[in-house]
Amino acid sequence: MQPRAFEQHIAVFGESGSGKTVLLSSFYGGTQEPQYLKRSLFHVLAEDIGQGNRLHKNYLGMKDEGTLPLTTRFAATSYAFKVQMKDGSDPAAAKSRPGCVRWSGVRLARDGRVA
Repeated sequence: MQPRAFEQHIAVFGESGSGKTVLLSSFYGGTQEPQYLKRSLFHVLAEDIGQGNRLHKNYLGMKDEGTLPLTTRFAATSYAFKVQMKDGSDPAAAKSRPGCVRWSGVRLARDGRVA
């Protein structure tokens, strides 16, 4: 019997310009780096390939050129990632549930209300 998939929801709150996109781009982009891919037991895959490409491009811009991502003002965007074991990984870990992580960025007004 196949274990049921695990789904984790993470909400990121902050004012415009507080670094929500930087945080997410750093998380996803770092998992696409050759040294991470070589050492990790997991693949982190964006469910929306276009979003994954944008986040990775943001990451490379920050890493290679020191440029920040474009602002995503007035956007509350959700991102979904699949976390999968690599083939040939630890057999005991392979029995664990497949995972999905969903991030939602929520922009806050200066007074703390959801904008």
